[in-house]
Amino acid sequence: MNSILLIDDKATVLEELERGLRKLLGPKDAEIRRWSPSKEVTDPRAAFEKLIDKDTVLVVTDQDLTGTGATGLFGSSIVAWCQGLAIPVGDYSRALQSKLPKEPNLFEVRVPPDPDRAASLIAAVFRGFARIREQLAANKDLLAKRSPAAAIAGLLDVQALESQFALYGVRLGATSAALVERFVSTAAPDKEPTEEEKRALLAYIVGHLLLNAVLKFPGPIASATELSGYLGVAPGEMAEIGKLLEAAVYKGPFSEVCTYYWVSKVDDLLRPLIDALKETEAKTETHGERHRVALEQKLGKKLKRYDCPRCHGQNGGYWCPFTSHAVCQRPDCSVGANSWVPQGARLCRIERGFYDEWAPILGI
Repeated sequence: MNSILLIDDKATVLEELERGLRKLLGPKDAEIRRWSPSKEVTDPRAAFEKLIDKDTVLVVTDQDLTGTGATGLFGSSIVAWCQGLAIPVGDYSRALQSKLPKEPNLFEVRVPPDPDRAASLIAAVFRGFARIREQLAANKDLLAKRSPAAAIAGLLDVQALESQFALYGVRLGATSAALVERFVSTAAPDKEPTEEEKRALLAYIVGHLLLNAVLKFPGPIASATELSGYLGVAPGEMAEIGKLLEAAVYKGPFSEVCTYYWVSKVDDLLRPLIDALKETEAKTETHGERHRVALEQKLGKKLKRYDCPRCHGQNGGYWCPFTSHAVCQRPDCSVGANSWVPQGARLCRIERGFYDEWAPILGI
C-alpha cells in the first residue's frame, strides 16, 4: 500500500496532522507512518530508512527535530536523504525564528504551518505523485518517452503540447546533485537500473516538474487566481466566471492543490463570446480588456477589475508570479518573461517595480 511518512519531534503535531489527513485519505488510500526522533536513536539515518520502502510516496518533515534530544537532526537532513533516494519530500516549520522560505526548490514541496492547510496540501501532493506512479506502471510506453516533457504530455494525454512543456525544462544536473549521483551510480556495467527504478525516478522528476514548474508558472495551465489576470478581472470574480469555464478545468495530477484551467480550452470558450461583441465594444486595446468585456456581455453585468495603480485594472492579460498581481504590457507596468521564469510560462510578465528593484543586483 502507498504510504506517507510524517516526521516531527512533537507527538501532538503528528497526531494533529494525521487526523487532518484521515479526513481526506481513507485507510485504503494510504498508510500513514509517524516518527518522532529522540536522543535514544543513535543512528537517525538507519531509523529513517526502516520507515520507508518502495511504496513510500511522500515524506513530510518539520525543520527543527531537536526538541526531544535528537541533537543536530534537522529537516534539511531529511530533505537531503529523500532527494538522494528520489522520494518526494515536503518540509515545514512552525517556529517563527526558523521560518522557511515560502518558495520551494524544484525537488521539494513547501508545506504551510497551518494544520488544516498542511493536511490539504499533503493529501493533494500525495494523490498527485501516487497517480503519476500508477499511470507509469499501467502504461509502459510512458517510460520509453524521450524526455520529461514528452512523459508529461503523455500522462496528461495532450501530446500536442509537448513542445510547450519542453520550455519548462531545466538542466537537472545543475538542479539536483542527488540526481547526478543516482545516474553516476549506474555507470558501471554491473549496475544496470531495473525498470522499477527507472519508473520511480521518472515519476519523481516529472511529478516535481509538473507541480513546481508547469503548475506554478502559468502557461498552458493556469490557476484560477492567475487566470483572473489573463481575463482582466479581480480574483474574486472567478467564482462566477468559473461556471462558464467548467469545460476547461484541469483534472490531471495535483489538480486538488487548487483549481487550474487549460488556457487553450479557456480560449476556445471565450472565442464565441468575443465574436459576439458589438462593434463598439470590440474596439478594445488589449486581450485582457477584450476578455473582460466579452465576459461582461455574456453575464449581463460589470465585473470588478483587478487592483492596479497604473491602468486601474483596464488591461491585464498577464500575471506576475513574484508579486502575485495581474499586469499588462504597458512599459511602466511589466517587463517580458526572461530568465526569472521558464520560457513556457507565456502568461507571466514581471511587475516593473519589482524587476527594477532586483534586476541590477541579480545581474539580469
